[in-house]
Amino acid sequence: MFTLRFVSLFLLSATLASAGPTVSPAGATAVEKGASTASVETVFNTLKGSTGTILPKITALGSSGTASDTSVTPLISELTAAINTASASLAALPTTETQKRQSEDDIAILAAGLVTDIANTFNGFPVPGLDVLLVEVDVALNELLVGLDVLLVGVSVLVSGLLVGVAGVLEGLGLGLVLGLLGL
Repeated sequence: MFTLRFVSLFLLSATLASAGPTVSPAGATAVEKGASTASVETVFNTLKGSTGTILPKITALGSSGTASDTSVTPLISELTAAINTASASLAALPTTETQKRQSEDDIAILAAGLVTDIANTFNGFPVPGLDVLLVEVDVALNELLVGLDVLLVGVSVLVSGLLVGVAGVLEGLGLGLVLGLLGL
C-alpha cells in the first residue's frame, strides 16, 4: 500500500517536472524561472518606465485644453496594455516561499507610486465621460495588484497603507475595483 502511494507521488512529480515551461502571452516581458522579489521589482520598474512616457502625454493633452475622448482613448489603451503586460510578466513568475521584508517594502512603494501617478494624472482631467474610459485601467490595475499579492502575500496591505492619501481621488475617478481590493 505504501509503495503504491510512493509510486503515484513519483509519477505525478515526474509528469509535472516534464511539462516544460509555460508560454507567456504575446508582448509580455520574459522573466527567468526561479525569480524572486528582484524580478517582481524589475517588472514594476519596467512598468514605471512605460507609464513614465504615457502619463506625461496624457497630462500634456489635459494642460493644453485639447483633450477629448478621441485623443485620450489611444493613450489610455496604451496605458492599459502596459499594465496588462506587467500583469502577464508577474503571472509568469513562480511564487517564492521566502521574501525579504525590505524588498516587499520597496515593491509596495513602487506599486503605490504607480497608482498614485495614474490617479494624479487623471484627477480633474477635462474630459467628459472619463470614468467610462478608466474602466479598462481599473480592471488592469486590479489584476496587477492581485497578481502582486499572489506572489508576495500581504503586500497589498502595505500598498493600501501608502495609498490612504489618494483614496478620495481613486474614488472620484471610479477605480472601485482597486479601492475594493485594497480595502480603501
